[in-house]
Amino acid sequence: MGMDPAIGMIEVEGVAAAIVGADAACKSADVQLMGWESIGGYTTVFFSGSISDVAAALNNGEEAAKGIIEHVVAAPLNQPDPACRNFVTFPVRTDAEFREGALGLVETRGYGIHIHTNDQMVKAAAVEVINVLTVHDRVVCSLVLGDVGAVKEAIATARGELADYEHLMGTALIPQPRPEVLAAYGMPMGGGGV
Repeated sequence: MGMDPAIGMIEVEGVAAAIVGADAACKSADVQLMGWESIGGYTTVFFSGSISDVAAALNNGEEAAKGIIEHVVAAPLNQPDPACRNFVTFPVRTDAEFREGALGLVETRGYGIHIHTNDQMVKAAAVEVINVLTVHDRVVCSLVLGDVGAVKEAIATARGELADYEHLMGTALIPQPRPEVLAAYGMPMGGGGV
């Protein structure tokens, strides 16, 4: 496999802002989503392409991620060593199939209340929980799929359920997520999370 001239990386605390950043990056330039890695409560998304496309994708992805979380690190690797591809632990899955719809994200610290919230979301709206990502530092992010109205309703339900919960990290709605973003984050990875 040939190496692209550049790799872009966007790193955030948690995972929701990385998903939002990945979607914005892929929509804004001719880049290929490579996948992601998470360690110590931080998630890094990787994408590749030409130097100029990666630069444009980084700008748009970083700005979108900052709509979810304040601290975002975005950096390019120009002319990266081929070994850099080995740092992507969770590549985009090729066996992923999802129906069309909006993607909703709900992110908290702590698992128990999060699962209760998922239960309330699927009871309140016609959404499907397509994955629950558990990353280090007790961060849990649920991905729900449905039409835009249903996802808005599910997120409103989640925000209501978590209104007094001090560990709500954020919510987001992506009206038309890129298929590769769903393929990277929407498929359960097996086990108790990452």
